Amino acid sequence: MKAILLAAGYATRLYPLTREYPKALLTVGGMPLLDHILNQLNKIPQIDGIHVVSNDRFYAHFSTWAASHGDPRLHVHNDGTHDDDTKRGAIGDIAFVMDRAGLDDDCLIVAGDNLLMIDYADFYADYLAHDRSPLLLAQRIQDRDTLRRFAVAVLGKDNRVLQLVEKPAEPPSDNGVFALYLYPANVMRRVQEYLAQGNSPDAPGNFPVWLVPRLPVYAHVTTEPCFDIGTHESLAQVRALYGQ
Repeated sequence: MKAILLAAGYATRLYPLTREYPKALLTVGGMPLLDHILNQLNKIPQIDGIHVVSNDRFYAHFSTWAASHGDPRLHVHNDGTHDDDTKRGAIGDIAFVMDRAGLDDDCLIVAGDNLLMIDYADFYADYLAHDRSPLLLAQRIQDRDTLRRFAVAVLGKDNRVLQLVEKPAEPPSDNGVFALYLYPANVMRRVQEYLAQGNSPDAPGNFPVWLVPRLPVYAHVTTEPCFDIGTHESLAQVRALYGQ
């Protein structure tokens, strides 16, 4: 199994902090956000390759970070983009990494700017319990304005996703979806099909939205703290909780 860490965005809402430095390497609790993710990936021994996708502007930063770990599983890929106007989008970057690395595996995909205080081993166990059907991470969010910034899932029996809407004006439930996904190899192969149909390459939640009418997709519902760090306010919030 492989992991893909999405870190090719430009984080313009965090300027000037991220103008010359990648958001995924900002520190919380004394270590970069990517280190929090790496610590959790280490709980899943089946992961034998970890692929970080960067843009050209921040590629050197991520390469230095990867080299400092000395982990042969770590690979950093430069998607060749230079600014927010030319970015490939998260799903475009997933396709790019699959092609560049020749991946044909089950994949755990996570956004590099998410701080998810869950146990990834539990997430993986839930994936196995659902016979390796696509699995996403959900959490109940009461504030509707906050929900509008997420993909929102309607769940049925055994947490099967019955409906999934990306950033809805009127959320159909209170189940917000964070950018952590597990997909079997046969579903990963459909990323190119999704893109070939002209669907949006941007937010990673758009791909499971497309999947839900086509095959069973499930949610791992957590009550543990989860944070999507996109603004100065959200960064200040997590640093107030966990330290710089």
